[in-house]
Amino acid sequence: MPDGRFYQTGSALSVKDALSLARENDAGARLVGRGAGAVAHVAQPDAADLADAVVLCARKDVAAQTAGREFGLAIAAPDLVDAIAGGGPVIETAAAKLVYAAIAGRLHAPRLDTGPDPVIGAGAELHPTAVIGAGAEIGERCVLGANVVIGPGVKIGADCIIGAAASVHFSILGDRVRLLAGARLGEDGFGFVEGPDGVVRLPQLGRVIVGDDVEIGANTTIDRGALGDTVIGAGAKIDNLVHIGHNVQIGRNCFIAGQVGFAGSSRAGNGVMMGGQAGVADHVAIGDAARVAAQAGLVRDVPAGESWGGTPAMPQRVWLRAAAWLARQSKRKAHEK
Repeated sequence: MPDGRFYQTGSALSVKDALSLARENDAGARLVGRGAGAVAHVAQPDAADLADAVVLCARKDVAAQTAGREFGLAIAAPDLVDAIAGGGPVIETAAAKLVYAAIAGRLHAPRLDTGPDPVIGAGAELHPTAVIGAGAEIGERCVLGANVVIGPGVKIGADCIIGAAASVHFSILGDRVRLLAGARLGEDGFGFVEGPDGVVRLPQLGRVIVGDDVEIGANTTIDRGALGDTVIGAGAKIDNLVHIGHNVQIGRNCFIAGQVGFAGSSRAGNGVMMGGQAGVADHVAIGDAARVAAQAGLVRDVPAGESWGGTPAMPQRVWLRAAAWLARQSKRKAHEK
């Protein structure tokens, strides 16, 4: 369920009303199974209790996680309905993400900047131009620079340093975290779906969780999760101008050089090292202690402990042989002219 510190949840929605919302976005949407009951929130399929939750099943792996469980309402693509049948009412629709966006937007919204005063820990130093949202918590001995913005409900641990003009929203930071100037945490992830009247933004209802002793470089951006969390493990060091998309999981003690980009739901294990300008496609996993060369383009999983490079990325020994072969071929062609 979306974190109540950051999101407000409206009244429950009946399955009947959810179906009406679905048909506003897809006239062909139909209900499979019982039509009674109501739903109170959206949830991931691995949530502990789905009894009153809405689950989006637009991919086979999500349907597999949902199969055999009871849920309040599932929104499923036609080819996935049979896999989850019996767990609860299902809205079958060819526009599953669009329907989910409408229902999730009806149930949840970002919390307005109203509520209790922020809590400022002993010894914290806040620049006079820093803006602290309602209900935020700033730990002891933190230092916040000029024009820093901390959003409502944000929690920052002790001994953190937030550089000038950095902003933190929808986030929970551990102790001794350092954000350099202009870093952006917790903004919307890049989630959109085409609708009959144009492009629709998918609600981004997750958080950013940052472990202890993390450093995040200047003008680096870390998007909050679409529903779950974007997680940066303890001890990770992230350079300037890095982009980390929604739902990305970065392990402990990773080193990530400048201009690296992680697409949504990609993962890096513990101790991963990445050279500058490397790019990781969505849902790609990098194993523990793997090494990724500069400008590598990862489109498939990297096993733990291996070194990869090139675009598309491949094991380093293969990449180096391929580069050497290409150089020989280009020389041979030049001599033939």
